Amino acid sequence: MNILPKIKNYSFAGALGVLAVALTSSYASAASSYISPATGLITNKSFKVSVYVESTITEPQMSGAKIKLTYPQGVTALAVTDGEFDSYLEKNIDSTTRTISINAVNTAGNEKNGKIKAASISFETTLTTGSIQLAIASDSTITGTGGEQLLTDTVPGNYTLKIEGTATDTTATDPALTTTDATTTAVPVTGTNEVLFYLVIAAGLISAGLFSFKKVKA
Repeated sequence: MNILPKIKNYSFAGALGVLAVALTSSYASAASSYISPATGLITNKSFKVSVYVESTITEPQMSGAKIKLTYPQGVTALAVTDGEFDSYLEKNIDSTTRTISINAVNTAGNEKNGKIKAASISFETTLTTGSIQLAIASDSTITGTGGEQLLTDTVPGNYTLKIEGTATDTTATDPALTTTDATTTAVPVTGTNEVLFYLVIAAGLISAGLFSFKKVKA
């Protein structure tokens, strides 16, 4: 008559173990990359946006980022300006594939977390109406101090064009955009300490469940 409660205890412990493992995977390795401003009205043929990477304030910190950004026909990328990383191994504009590649790293011991500007990019367009999107490619990466791949979310930039006349923007440092700042995507807390903690809990719960199951069989 006591078998059913024991089986329930086993099932409950096993379920808790699975839940703890799931929490571990969701809490680990999370960061986002997005374009700012996220939306806006382009009123001049020259404009400028920034690319950000962001993680939580706990470990693992960001040691580097490889960000690829794509842009549509009718838009020309003019220049890529350094952001807040320590050094830049690549700032390449490929006009054939309309892809911008940024490879930025931090020096050992000076890894960063929180909201970090990866780069600023100046563009020019021959379009006068319609809409365009600047997107972050799916093979972009953000690397943690231990080699972890942290990037879990990307946010593109979407803009409406309303350009009148042929005057150029002589101050490329300021975008000709009526903008809405990007809303940063909330990412789970990261950290090797939390991961280890949840793994220990999961292992303990699963072991307890197995022990209870053996007692039931006996």
